[in-house]
Amino acid sequence: MKYSKFKIWALAFFVATLFVACSDDDDSTPAETEVVDFGAAPASTLITTGSVNVITENTVRYHTIDFGTAPYTVTIVETADNVVLIDLGPSPDFADELEVYVDAIDKPGAVIITHNHGDHYGGAGNFTELPFYAESTVAEQLNNTEDFINLYTNEVIGVSGSQSIAGLDFTFDKVSHAETGENGYVTIESLKTLFSGDLVYNLSHLYLREYTPKDGEDEIDNWIAGLNVLKTNFSNYDHLFVGHNGSRTDVGAAIDENIAYLQKAQGLIKGTETLTNGETATTAQEVVDELQSLYPTYKDGGLFFSLPESFFPGDPGADWF
Repeated sequence: MKYSKFKIWALAFFVATLFVACSDDDDSTPAETEVVDFGAAPASTLITTGSVNVITENTVRYHTIDFGTAPYTVTIVETADNVVLIDLGPSPDFADELEVYVDAIDKPGAVIITHNHGDHYGGAGNFTELPFYAESTVAEQLNNTEDFINLYTNEVIGVSGSQSIAGLDFTFDKVSHAETGENGYVTIESLKTLFSGDLVYNLSHLYLREYTPKDGEDEIDNWIAGLNVLKTNFSNYDHLFVGHNGSRTDVGAAIDENIAYLQKAQGLIKGTETLTNGETATTAQEVVDELQSLYPTYKDGGLFFSLPESFFPGDPGADWF
């Protein structure tokens, strides 16, 4: 029996269509999305000196705890089996409550410290049984800082690049000579989450004490350059957890806010921008007052440590003028 070319083509088309249809049927059942049943979060009333916010996703639960009015933020990353604490707040008083909250989660864990400032490691004495991690340069600083060593006698584990911690892959990086000498930040690429430490503040006045415009290196220029790198690399991320005042989901917008604040502060200090009254600032108090006026809804943050008498009697304040 002879077949025309058309009949042969039609038969081939029918077989191919049938094969695709069968293949589609085989793949029609989607893979199940993993969802962890975390149960109820610890009671927020365990924290009497601050506030708690909990964000629950399929395989991870984030807890942000903001202590005090500054506020000092501790972020807890909870998985099905572990917790990771990002920074520890400034004082044992806060750490006592933080420890109670973490104990209520009741999972083994670890700690990451973003940078060598006491308001980020002050609670270390309450978590001495946990391993501590930091970006390698920050870890070296911590391991040689007497105040920190008095709280945590074990070695902080330095990380360059990625490290698996509590079943999650954290990537460590830093910006040098910005808010402080070495500002570490951490990401979890698989969760599209950025932990910025003090490189990014959330609607809070920034810590500018270590800005020394009379020296050769301009820390605010370095800081802004670092923020632009973060904006380029992580604006599409889902979560930003900061060192002061919780978290954001509009990562790029939060970074832009910090860049604008820094540019304004830099201009006031260098005299390229005038005060509202038309004068040029000549004291740290005038700069602080102007920034308070320009950003009236911002939380206290670290700006006020730029003023004289901030850290000790006779403290001259920031070396701006």
